Amino acid sequence: MAGASLLTRIVHAADPHSNERHTWRDQDLETAIISHLKNMLNTRQGSSLTCPDYGLMEVSEVLHEFPDAIGLLQRSIKNSLQQYEPRLKNVQVRQLRNDAAQAMVLEFEITAQIQFPDGRRQQLRFGASVDHSGNVKMA
Repeated sequence: MAGASLLTRIVHAADPHSNERHTWRDQDLETAIISHLKNMLNTRQGSSLTCPDYGLMEVSEVLHEFPDAIGLLQRSIKNSLQQYEPRLKNVQVRQLRNDAAQAMVLEFEITAQIQFPDGRRQQLRFGASVDHSGNVKMA
């Protein structure tokens, strides 16, 4: 099971000023996962020839099916995380109600457990907002 990225582990191991010369830290793993999710959810399905279902569905193609589009987008996020981020377990995605002023942005709360290389699990909760053009911001 992979921890933080190889480059992150090399940087920590090579830092002469670090009191902790671990090859990975819990925080590094969380940061690596969030970074991967940002990249994955901002990739449109069909963009990768080797993994055509990698990424998020094309938002503009389902907006005409509103309000059913919310459920479609929610399932697309959950399926992508379950399929392509094996370090996360028990993934749940729910839509958050937002103000009328932000009607052009869908807010989701994502909860999951991080599976650490040593077998421990830790709860992770973060937000994802999807705008009308399909851009995803993580919070």
